[in-house]
Amino acid sequence: MHPSAAGDSDSGAVTPPQALASHGLAAWPAGAAILDVREADAFARGHLPGCGHVPAAELAERRGELPARHCELLIVADSAAIARAAAEQLAQFGYARLAWLDGAVSDPSHLAIDLGPAQRLWRPSPFLEAILPRLGRGRALDLAAGTGREAATLALHGFEVEAWDHDEGALSRARRLAASAGVAVTTRRVDLERRSVRLPASEFDVVTVFRFLHRPLFPRLEAALRPGGHLVYETFLEGQSRYGRPTHARFLLAPGELQRAFGTLEVLHYEETDPPGGPVLARLLARRPADLKANSSSAPLGAHPAPPDLA
Repeated sequence: MHPSAAGDSDSGAVTPPQALASHGLAAWPAGAAILDVREADAFARGHLPGCGHVPAAELAERRGELPARHCELLIVADSAAIARAAAEQLAQFGYARLAWLDGAVSDPSHLAIDLGPAQRLWRPSPFLEAILPRLGRGRALDLAAGTGREAATLALHGFEVEAWDHDEGALSRARRLAASAGVAVTTRRVDLERRSVRLPASEFDVVTVFRFLHRPLFPRLEAALRPGGHLVYETFLEGQSRYGRPTHARFLLAPGELQRAFGTLEVLHYEETDPPGGPVLARLLARRPADLKANSSSAPLGAHPAPPDLA
């Protein structure tokens, strides 16, 4: 994921978290996320049912394990002060629907206590979740993988996954995220914008790209697919700059551009979304025909020119 195309769009505004009185805990909306920021030993002794767990000191490092920034999120801790400080830190990260428990989560009045594992709070792209049943199994390559939510999801679905990104710190978090989900992901540090970057020929049953755009890479994606393999691509469209990053045309697709970008692939699904508040996205699911011969795909980028309208 390119730093100019960060995962959740944001406008830079910080919304102050709200206090939730302890007696109001039962009224917290069903299905809304709860994050326990106590240390691991305290969490293991008992916690609220259905809550996630990341210690307060690890929030910055483990942001990939948190829910999307538009989600409603309640922070609980051993004291109101710790919960409030953690909530304020998350507000700086762009979370806009935050509350913190004004009391200790270990208070005996919280009778519903769970001793099981933490709830997984993070989710991959909803588009990937929706199309997973259509992808089968096999080898998957997640490009510009960032902190690895999509890569871990593919691994949970039974794929053998490689995750490539230019940021070693992000890849370290991707490995940790996968391990926390009970799966393994192979990571590789690769600058996908270098002309010399190579993708293996006809090696992958699925190639995924989320919120990353480098048009010269398009021919390489087609050639990396095995016959019958799927390309899953989601990234930002023109108009996204109304809501936040990215704003540069280099990182924004024109309407219909992604649908036309892969001439050798069969388009199975294409959509463009512009919901209130963003993000503005194009989403593509395409398949390489089973009888299509591979190009000499181990050649560097630039050996296969992009279509004229994408150059």
